[in-house]
Amino acid sequence: MAPLIDLTESVRKEKEKNKIKVVKDDLKTAILHRTPFVPPIAVSAEGIYINLKDGKKVVDGVGGAAVAAIGMGHPRVVAVVQEQVARMAYVYNAQLSNQPAEDLARLIVEQSNGAFELCGFVSGGSEAVEGALKLAKQYYFELGQHKRTNFIARHLSYHGNTIGTLSAGGHAARREPYEGILDHESFHHVSPAYAKRFQSPKETEEQYVARLAKELEDKFQELGPQTVIGFIAETVVGATTGVVPPPKGYIKAMKEVCDRHGSLFILDEVMCGMGRKFVSAFGILRQSSLL
Repeated sequence: MAPLIDLTESVRKEKEKNKIKVVKDDLKTAILHRTPFVPPIAVSAEGIYINLKDGKKVVDGVGGAAVAAIGMGHPRVVAVVQEQVARMAYVYNAQLSNQPAEDLARLIVEQSNGAFELCGFVSGGSEAVEGALKLAKQYYFELGQHKRTNFIARHLSYHGNTIGTLSAGGHAARREPYEGILDHESFHHVSPAYAKRFQSPKETEEQYVARLAKELEDKFQELGPQTVIGFIAETVVGATTGVVPPPKGYIKAMKEVCDRHGSLFILDEVMCGMGRKFVSAFGILRQSSLL
């Protein structure tokens, strides 16, 4: 537990720089915030608008962390949540299931175009990816393929803030403070699918995709194809490159490399799945996705 932090001077300077009204009560906090300053305090929200303690109203232009797609305080959502909390707020899922979770899981499976047979629920993106990495390893453990210990991911990617997901990710700034304890033995990286920055002017889109697929194939050969658990990638990259979709044919080409070697193809759609783009990749290729 951290002590009460008094950031009076740094908070004042940061808020003055950003023209945010300084409120005396905001200058001390018992929360270990993610920012180097104490952020403004939100007191209520409706739709796309968030009301702050200092009286300002701001637009939630990023939709939370790209996850509040339907806005704040939707009356149907409020009513259902209130009804469920009154009926039953929580059960321990190692002992009991519950009907709303069962209904939601069935809906996701039925709408997955045959990609899913089961789904699990977690509390955040880092936990989802961490769980997917563990599940992928356990899959080969159960098959007796114990030599499979390697994951291949991409530079300029972001998969979460745990030690495991930071090891998979390629977000240099987030990785830097923890490089000494990240896993460099089991996590390896290839180039991002970022045509704007890395496609040669002399390459067609098809040639660029072929080059990236060859790079992934070469990485398999370097590590030993029978040692690779899988390749993990964001379908649409968010935190590191800013809403960058893959070039045409990329998803299919990379999956073909994985299939050739009996490895898993893992799509991290935490930020872009479930209605936040036109269609999830699992709806196109009938493959597993992480939502």
